[in-house]
Amino acid sequence: MPRRPVGKHLIGITAAAVALVLGPHPEALAPSPASASSSSSAPASAPGGPAGVDTSAFNHGGGGEPIDWNRAAAGNAFVFMKATQGTRYRDPWFAEDFAAASRTSLLRAPYHFFDARGPYDAAAQARHFARTARAAGYTGRRPGELPPVLDVESTWVNGRAICPPHAGARQIAALLRHVEADFGVRPVVYTDHSFVALCLGGDARVLKGYQLWLPGYEREPRDLPGTDQGWTFWQYTDRARVPGIPGPVDRSVYRGSLRELRTMAGITGAPGDSGDSGAPGTPGAVRAAPGPPRRRPG
Repeated sequence: MPRRPVGKHLIGITAAAVALVLGPHPEALAPSPASASSSSSAPASAPGGPAGVDTSAFNHGGGGEPIDWNRAAAGNAFVFMKATQGTRYRDPWFAEDFAAASRTSLLRAPYHFFDARGPYDAAAQARHFARTARAAGYTGRRPGELPPVLDVESTWVNGRAICPPHAGARQIAALLRHVEADFGVRPVVYTDHSFVALCLGGDARVLKGYQLWLPGYEREPRDLPGTDQGWTFWQYTDRARVPGIPGPVDRSVYRGSLRELRTMAGITGAPGDSGDSGAPGTPGAVRAAPGPPRRRPG
């Protein structure tokens, strides 16, 4: 979850200036993942399916306003929360938010933002993520918990996307492997086409077989080359207004039914006698089951 780590609110500042002004970890000021490469406008109509949000310290009214998770849960089925970045940063709201969301109907999981400081720190990043998530009570296996999420994306400097250091396929594969070993659950991967083009040479085969969370703010996201699969989660806007969450927030939909999403979270059965119509987090007509994306012209 998600796009907006170190880059979006630092456009127009050189990497050297960022390091000088904010120190080696400017991520503490970074919002949750929302696309800087995609337009920030939403599709003409919200896509159907169980909906959810992704959050970080950025979604706390500048850092000091709590989220009302009971209100947020009334219109959403799931939430991804930023837990960590790199090998040191911990989101200051993660533990409190995770505990509060766990007391609601929201299906939930933490996400880690990939931020390498060297070519071989994937294991250290995975350990940092696992320690932080477990300290907050997340295991990846309790009912209501979705798989952990890894956020791997390009960085924005001076208005253009660049590949962050040490973000090649080997390092990404190592991170995926370590996180899966730590939790015993295969992670969901948030990424986009610019990362694949800039960091993976246009070939995303390292992500093949992983459930993908892709942004697309004007149209449904295209399949990543080399994966032979579509999105599982579609982040369709970064300007949603959700009761209980201060200011705009990223919103996504799951490609499937609420019953299927609950199964992913280790919960058998689903609310209601049949189908998911009217269930929390369903903004429109629910897709009956996963299938190929409906392509839109253009």
